[in-house]
Amino acid sequence: MGLSARTPAAADAAGFVPEVWSNLVLDAVHNQLVCWDAIDGRWTVGQKQGDTINIGIINTVTATEVVVGTKGTALDIATGAKKQLVMNQWYEAPVDIDTMTIAQSQINWQAQAQNESAYSIAKIMDTYIATLFSTLAASSVAGSDGNTVDDELLLSVKQYLDENDVPMDDNRSLIIDPSALVDLLKIDKFVQAQYVTMGAIANGKIGKSPIYGCNVLVTNNLVAATTGAYAAMLHRRAIAGAAQIMDTYTLAYPDLHQVRYSTDVLFGASEVRDTFGKSFYTRSK
Repeated sequence: MGLSARTPAAADAAGFVPEVWSNLVLDAVHNQLVCWDAIDGRWTVGQKQGDTINIGIINTVTATEVVVGTKGTALDIATGAKKQLVMNQWYEAPVDIDTMTIAQSQINWQAQAQNESAYSIAKIMDTYIATLFSTLAASSVAGSDGNTVDDELLLSVKQYLDENDVPMDDNRSLIIDPSALVDLLKIDKFVQAQYVTMGAIANGKIGKSPIYGCNVLVTNNLVAATTGAYAAMLHRRAIAGAAQIMDTYTLAYPDLHQVRYSTDVLFGASEVRDTFGKSFYTRSK
């Protein structure tokens, strides 16, 4: 219901009822960023020389039967082709605030600017990882674009990882979007298991599913297909990533009467174990 008239009627228009600004602000709405944390990011962070990290590959060998009187043939454990992690993604997110606004405002502009700058960089890094999902398993995507994600689909993807000797440890992740999460919550056995293991949902982490053997993560940051998006079940070692530069800084420009708050990143990421993950389509993007 609207307010009734004032007495005197012109008290507001005449300037006797002031407007005030809150010390709080409405924060920008952010995607949950989960992709970077789900991959192997331990590769030489902070390396200062070169633009490419070469990663050696060790392969398995096959034992042979002993033949008495015959020297066994030496087996080669390094026949795999090297993988290259190229530092070729360079982004910045500068925010400029003039010194008058800083002095006269009721909010902490430094905190707000740094938070948004850092988030925009993290989102770029997360998005880049998500673009690699559809290249896993020789670019073979499970399911049909726009169809419901069901138990049979997820078990088939899990079977793919199991058959390729992907470690069954705490480093497997199921990265999905909200439409796939809704589909999962309609699977009775998933919901029943999650009642025990879920706990509080925080930062896009739904919990660990004992059914699929994965940490279940949800984000709106997946790459769109035609109708749905490319989700993935993968082991941390499927994708390697590293940041060569990761700086947050503040620079004052007295001659311009401005302060710049910025975050810079120079990073790279690459699929290094093709069979350690497999993507699948979600229902809606």
